[in-house]
Amino acid sequence: MGARVGIGEKFRRHRLLVPIAGLTFGGLLLLVLLTIFLIHRFDRTALQREQHMVEQGFHRQIEQYEEVIVPQADWDKAIARLDHEFDADFADVNFGSQLYTFNGFSRTFFVDGDGKVIYAAVDGKQADKKAFRPFIDVVTALLVPIRNAETLRPPIRPDPASNHPVTQPIQANGMVRVEGRVYIVIATLIQPDLGLVLPKGPRAPVVITAMPIDGTVLGTFAARYLVDDLELVNSSAHAGNQASLSLRSPTGREIGALAWTPRQPGSALYHQLRLPLFGALLVFGAVGWLIVRRSRVIVDEVIASERQAKHLAYHDQLTRVPNRTMLFNRMPAMLAGIGRDFPLLAVLCVDLDRFKEVNDTLGHHAGDDLLKTLAERLHAASMSASDALIARLGGDEFVLLCPVLDRRAAEELAECCLSLIMQPMDCPYGRIDVGCSIGVAVIDSNEADPSQVLRRADLALYESKTQGRGRATFFEPGMDEAFRARRAIEENLRTALRNGALRLVYQPQVDIAGEAWGVEALLRWSHPNLGEISPEVFIPIAEESGLIMAIGEFVLGRVFEETGSWRHLRVAINVSAIQMRTPGYAAQVIQFAAKAGIDPTRYEIELTETALLGDGPATAENVDLLRRVGFSIVLDDFGTGYSSLSLLHRFQVDKIKIDRSFISSLDEAEEVEGLVSAIVKLAKSFRLGVIAEGVETEEQRQQLILAGCTEFQGFLTGRPMPAPDIEELFEMPAIQRRLA
Repeated sequence: MGARVGIGEKFRRHRLLVPIAGLTFGGLLLLVLLTIFLIHRFDRTALQREQHMVEQGFHRQIEQYEEVIVPQADWDKAIARLDHEFDADFADVNFGSQLYTFNGFSRTFFVDGDGKVIYAAVDGKQADKKAFRPFIDVVTALLVPIRNAETLRPPIRPDPASNHPVTQPIQANGMVRVEGRVYIVIATLIQPDLGLVLPKGPRAPVVITAMPIDGTVLGTFAARYLVDDLELVNSSAHAGNQASLSLRSPTGREIGALAWTPRQPGSALYHQLRLPLFGALLVFGAVGWLIVRRSRVIVDEVIASERQAKHLAYHDQLTRVPNRTMLFNRMPAMLAGIGRDFPLLAVLCVDLDRFKEVNDTLGHHAGDDLLKTLAERLHAASMSASDALIARLGGDEFVLLCPVLDRRAAEELAECCLSLIMQPMDCPYGRIDVGCSIGVAVIDSNEADPSQVLRRADLALYESKTQGRGRATFFEPGMDEAFRARRAIEENLRTALRNGALRLVYQPQVDIAGEAWGVEALLRWSHPNLGEISPEVFIPIAEESGLIMAIGEFVLGRVFEETGSWRHLRVAINVSAIQMRTPGYAAQVIQFAAKAGIDPTRYEIELTETALLGDGPATAENVDLLRRVGFSIVLDDFGTGYSSLSLLHRFQVDKIKIDRSFISSLDEAEEVEGLVSAIVKLAKSFRLGVIAEGVETEEQRQQLILAGCTEFQGFLTGRPMPAPDIEELFEMPAIQRRLA
């Protein structure tokens, strides 16, 4: 078991530490990855912006080249010298030579309206028209938009007075690779500027200029736009790790690419801060390691605390034995071992007798010591059985589960427990005589239900207490039937109380002359199926189930309501020991009396000796308060207990009632007659009233008179009867019967 617990705790520690370490070092790794991502992101953003700048700058550069050609091409004189009649010298001076010398256009061509080349210049000098052949494809493509725009151009309307151009430049550009060099090719339509000279036909000549992308062009562009290591490569695929801008022909074919070294601000910042970053990484790593180390300590503490909490959850803190939860966890395994590991399983329910009195008289510390001693003695009694289980169900009730060979072994175990537990206990609060009752269930089936098993032992315990306590009782099937019968009576009693099926009858009490001076209120219950059920049967069940308080309220309300107008009769009311021990019960009685408007001096509260034996603060307070407002206190069933004299002295009762068991035995034994005489003399010595109950014959009455008793109650003097019969018997006036 210990090894399994160790492995379980190790696995638990692993499960708790791994997520913590994962979160800690995962966060550190995430920080590193975030740094790398940000560096990459900065560089990528910078590259995108730089590439966009190069692209836009290159287009702007071409537009500037186009602007250089416009003054030469949009000119009335150019229409006259190149369109009306082509002047090669004019073309050479104003285009071929000038554009080459001042702007770097190394190729210049003119094509007429039919697309035929009519002039060619190379490096500023007229050349053979064969130099145009490598440019035919690109020029053909550029002429299409030129001629379309020329066709759609509005009619030229001269305006000499304004001195402003009357036409907009019509140009197209493209790129071509010729003899390994990439050229920027610009096609510009020859047009008038002021419109003083108009084109001779629908199609004017077009000047074609070509500029090679060489070192001069690249240097100028790089200087203007701050581009590093700008160069012309065959294609973007040849750019390697450099950034690039594809150069394409009008047909979309890549003919080259501008490549340059992009600026990387993120990488540059990283190189500047790499030492501080590395130091911070080491610090974070050390912090993470400390967190993991500290977490391990915390996890160990949590596991230890969890182990302690689990122990507390499964053990009783006072006696250190398993509790109800542990009992039900282990019972199935123990029951499963019946017939395999051992023949029978003995289940003992052990309950201390009068444990509440120990708490009330000596205090809770004495009660705690008694419970600890009980647990120790149960351990001693079951020491021979290594597989025995002792558990505390709650309060002063314990359960012992012990494998046994046969029923005889279970009986010996129960007797051993009784003999050990019932030995007096010496403690700082004095010597305590310990009493206990035991219920035993011997289980022979491994399919028994744990709750049913405990129920059987508990029924046997109940039988032990019913039979006088201080004994061990084994479960018998009849106990279960009796238990179900009690539960049936309890449920029927609840229904009867709820439906008003309970009723009250009154038995007259008379003096020696036969004159009735009072009655005793008696509770009756007639069940439609079970018939008449005696209070001796249902009152104990009501006390066990907690119904006695509700029944007591019903009795008080009904008695005060029915007897409030009986001015010349005293009324005795029986009160349960549980009611009298309940704090505030006397106040409840007084409230009922005030509501009914009755005179408390006409009523007697009958208590048994059991109700006064506890002598708790609540009992004394209730008795004292009832006597102060006028109620009389009668000690019922006098002579059946062992503390009658002390009760007479302590509670100052007003009357005692001789128990019916003495009256019924008057004719059988002379000592009973002497005992009755002694009770009467005792009452008179205390100046108490005395009444005999259960008087059924005239002989009994005469013997009681000889003994000195002058008040009687029983079938001889009158049977119990409903309130209307009492009123009719004593001939109460109707007006008096209505007073309440």
